[in-house]
Amino acid sequence: MSQSELILALTLTFGALASAWIARIGSAKTLSTRAFVLAVPAATIVAMFAMFGGDVRVNFTPSMPLGIYRLEPLPGGVERGMFVAVCAPTDIAELGRDRGYLARGPCPGDTEPLLKVVAGVPGDEVTVSTRGVAVNRCVLPNSAPLAFDRSDRPLKALPLGRYHLGPNQLWLYADNPRSWDSRYWGPAAAASSLARAVPLLVLPSFRSTSGEPDCGAARFAGPASSPG
Repeated sequence: MSQSELILALTLTFGALASAWIARIGSAKTLSTRAFVLAVPAATIVAMFAMFGGDVRVNFTPSMPLGIYRLEPLPGGVERGMFVAVCAPTDIAELGRDRGYLARGPCPGDTEPLLKVVAGVPGDEVTVSTRGVAVNRCVLPNSAPLAFDRSDRPLKALPLGRYHLGPNQLWLYADNPRSWDSRYWGPAAAASSLARAVPLLVLPSFRSTSGEPDCGAARFAGPASSPG
């Protein structure tokens, strides 16, 4: 289901619940009452579309804390620790679509953007080992690549070793053993970041830990995506 379809479904559901609630507290026997019963959910639909139009991302997956995010432009560029909406690399997007990791959207391969945390920025040193991913020698929690997804399909991880992020490269991450991120894709092009994702209304699972000096991303990362 695409984001627009998801928002429409949520809006219609909320409108129906509002209508039922109003019908319960009113007799709905008069024309004015029936009109009110219909007008409130209709106004709710219009208001929600105005609020949650193309600038909002509704996240129902473990890729980030569950909830609603506002998508903002990135005129000042991307910074470490920032939540971003990104397009997966084309070959990765095709794999994600084939396996059902990604829904439809505006990115290459007709896939939706992913919500991730920027763990590494140009100039950073990233080391991938069996222990996990380290950015500037700081190991990110739950970052060790896995051999299989939840459906026991093989996952091709980035070769173990040391990487230096170039001028236009980012390392994308989320704090979960099953996050589908740069541990499998490698560095992502900075241009793939479409917007900054600002939490508007998220569940309490949204984490904020102290982190270590060079682990800015770990301070902001929530649970991550689970392929399959």
